[in-house]
Amino acid sequence: MKNLKLLFTVMILFIGLTTTFAKDKKAEVKEVTYTCSVDCHACKEKIMKNIPYEKGVKKVVVDLDQKLVTVAFKEDKNTTENIQKALENLGYEAAVKEKEASKKK
Repeated sequence: MKNLKLLFTVMILFIGLTTTFAKDKKAEVKEVTYTCSVDCHACKEKIMKNIPYEKGVKKVVVDLDQKLVTVAFKEDKNTTENIQKALENLGYEAAVKEKEASKKK
């Protein structure tokens, strides 16, 4: 019985400590719009087949009319520059939209 009480006390103490020191990891989701040299439906399909598999990417929207690609990703998993490189690796010229770039400054 004593051992059972001791075990129970140690478990409660351990649970209390782990909850106290656990970090609240709610990653910020950042949405960035890129001007991109997308011309046709095949370009859109190529982006939609590849960019969602980049680390941390949650959402991708391709606007063919305005030649924009909007990507929502977790800031702790990826960066604006890495997403831009991924678009460039697919063969597209990509740059952060000016409106987005001016907000950073």
